[in-house]
Amino acid sequence: MPGLHPSLADHGLRIIEHGLDAPLDADVVPLSCDVIEGDAAAVLFAHEGALEWVVYEYDNAWCSLGLSGIRIADTPLQGQAQVEIRHDTSEHSRIGRWSLKNRHLIHARILRTHRIAQLRVAARTVATPRGWAIVVWRGRHVPAISLGDPQQ
Repeated sequence: MPGLHPSLADHGLRIIEHGLDAPLDADVVPLSCDVIEGDAAAVLFAHEGALEWVVYEYDNAWCSLGLSGIRIADTPLQGQAQVEIRHDTSEHSRIGRWSLKNRHLIHARILRTHRIAQLRVAARTVATPRGWAIVVWRGRHVPAISLGDPQQ
């Protein structure tokens, strides 16, 4: 795992609140954000040759459940239009309202989305302006993910 940016969790909060165009440190590029309103969120960044992401849960405010990363050179990018990188992160809920023993998991998955403008994830849209997407969900089953319109 690469060395993670020291302000990654703070940068992720800015992206959740203000969108992908929020001002950040110059060495961090926001790639994608997926937010389930009032529930969970994940933000994906590029930083020093790596993909780095933060997963959040909402309980009166957004709180980070954890962060991780992978070197871009270690991803399977053999020129394909869409490559799923199955580096799922799953965290136990820190708030008790989801299950009796806080066992309800939050997952995040990274997708390579070259030439895809957006993804449709369940009932929400995830913009993919820079060729990568992150998808977040709660529970054991992956939500329905479909392709949006190709970039022009």
